[in-house]
Amino acid sequence: MTADKPEIMPISRAEFNSLALFQKVSFESLAGYLLNCAIIKASPHDVLISPQAEKRRVLILIDGLLEVRMNGPEGFYLDDVSPGACVGEMSVFDNADPSAWVIAKKPSRLLEIEPSIALAMLNASHDLCLNLLHILSQRVRYSNKIVYADQHHIRCIEENAMVDSLTGLHNRRWLEEMYTREMQRSNSGNFLLVAFMIDIDHFKNINDNYGHLAGDQVLISVARALVQCLRPSDMPVRFGGEEFSVFLPGTTPENAAKVAERIRTAIEKNSISLQDGSIISVTVSVGYAERTDGDSVKSLLDKADQALYNAKNTGRNRTCFCLGTPPA
Repeated sequence: MTADKPEIMPISRAEFNSLALFQKVSFESLAGYLLNCAIIKASPHDVLISPQAEKRRVLILIDGLLEVRMNGPEGFYLDDVSPGACVGEMSVFDNADPSAWVIAKKPSRLLEIEPSIALAMLNASHDLCLNLLHILSQRVRYSNKIVYADQHHIRCIEENAMVDSLTGLHNRRWLEEMYTREMQRSNSGNFLLVAFMIDIDHFKNINDNYGHLAGDQVLISVARALVQCLRPSDMPVRFGGEEFSVFLPGTTPENAAKVAERIRTAIEKNSISLQDGSIISVTVSVGYAERTDGDSVKSLLDKADQALYNAKNTGRNRTCFCLGTPPA
């Protein structure tokens, strides 16, 4: 009669105590469960966990290095997994496919725990449950940081897509969203709203005589002067080319006349230094119109544009209200 083969622990007591999941957990309380666990070895690039894997398991890294990626082994990098950490536990507890890929980054040795053994261990040790909760809470915090960073990055991209890179003013894409929102608010509450259309006089001559870089300097200078003449609540936009628009919420036609004249005067008095040392000045024509019942963004801007057309046809460097008659 031969003696039974002695049972061998997959990990030593020292290794057990070094693993984050087993901190302050009695080795003896889980020794019987550990006998049913296995040690696996992984080479670099070995996929240990993936959404396609049929086998679900908890893996605890004893030594080596792993990495977590989304959208495949060559996909978006999320994080490294260092010795003592565990992976795969969420798919075991949720009884669902993993959501990421875990790949060996260096030669690694791991403790493999089958789902039924992992659940039995949790039932046997209160400290193990606390350790797992701590690990999962850290993981949630890290995930939240990633989500926040991604959202911030997306907001920055969206905001940059709505800003004119030359003047720093918002562009037509922003206009379509924000002007529509302001128009709906003004129509529903019968709030005052005035729209400006502003055009740089003889801008083509500036480009022809001084070059397009000089034209860019003029656009930047006019945009800066425009902002300085407006309230923070006003909505200036580079409409296109040498043309600008503004929505002025809560503004009467009488006050709009004063703002329009302030803009015209400020730009007329502004001296613009070009890169070649030349100093030039420009003027603008301003057309403005008041929102009336039933107006849309297009109809209000069309009225302001008609007023701008009248201002340019009656001598330029002037302001006109609606069909050219300024308010008293």
